[in-house]
Amino acid sequence: MATLLTKDRPLWAQGRMVAIVNPHAASGRALRTWERLKRMADTWHMSLATWQTKRPKHATQLTQRALELNASALFVIGGDGTLNEVVNGLMADRNRPLPVLILIPGGTGSDFSRTLYAPELRHLSPQLFWEGIMSWPVAYADIGQLTLQGPGGIVQKYFANVADVGLGGVTASYVNHHSKRLGGRASFIVGAFKAYQIFHPQALTLTIDGYQTQMSPLTVVMANGAYFGGGMWIAPTARIDDGVLTVVLVDNVPRSFFLRHFLQVYRGRHTTLPGVRVMETQELRIDANTPLPLDIDGEDLLTKHIECRIIPAILPILRPIT
Repeated sequence: MATLLTKDRPLWAQGRMVAIVNPHAASGRALRTWERLKRMADTWHMSLATWQTKRPKHATQLTQRALELNASALFVIGGDGTLNEVVNGLMADRNRPLPVLILIPGGTGSDFSRTLYAPELRHLSPQLFWEGIMSWPVAYADIGQLTLQGPGGIVQKYFANVADVGLGGVTASYVNHHSKRLGGRASFIVGAFKAYQIFHPQALTLTIDGYQTQMSPLTVVMANGAYFGGGMWIAPTARIDDGVLTVVLVDNVPRSFFLRHFLQVYRGRHTTLPGVRVMETQELRIDANTPLPLDIDGEDLLTKHIECRIIPAILPILRPIT
């Protein structure tokens, strides 16, 4: 395999590489997949360390450590939550050169990988995997930046895939605090049904492109990627490298909207339904008098104030040729 000789490897594969693995992702299957892939890399004497996460937010700390070591590539083995922690670690210190990110999906949702077209790597042999990624080009993905009013003051968070206010925030909270043994899609479907039973739209003020409006929406989706909720094709036109946020508003509809149009949302056919608007912008603001449930790549929290903007072409990431 000549492509794996040192002189033929891409630059990112010639330096120090780090793999951050969530050992609990996909009930341990993600870790087993990585161990199988890494055994072959070890025979080629690649400088590739494996670091396992041990607690929430640990991936952010490990990412910052990888930056300090000037890692040339960063493998992320896990779901959207692990990826989000890594992205927040990368964005915390933008004075350092960023390593090339290589996503190996294996979590409850893994929705960002659907947009990225990352393959189901557990189905590839180690040889095909390594031969494949050595030929993938480096793309530069946009990242979403959130400025939030938290209990302790203003905080900044980043997202690779989707942030959303409303029903999605309640769904994320349910999924995060209950068993995910049913798998990605089923866990989110159950979570959506449970959220539907307790969610009530809240009044908020949305400011977008200088236009301000009051509404009580079912959801406001700020999308960099196209999918969320275990495969819902919520923003079919979203691209990770177009320099804009795709905003999906669902307003003036009954709470049962997603239940009645379940299949349409998974197929991306909901955008022409009454009550749904799709816009593109580089920034927006949301204000409310009561805390809003917010979902950030699967992380759930409450906030009254959100400023969201897109940071274009900042994240080097391997993207399969499609």
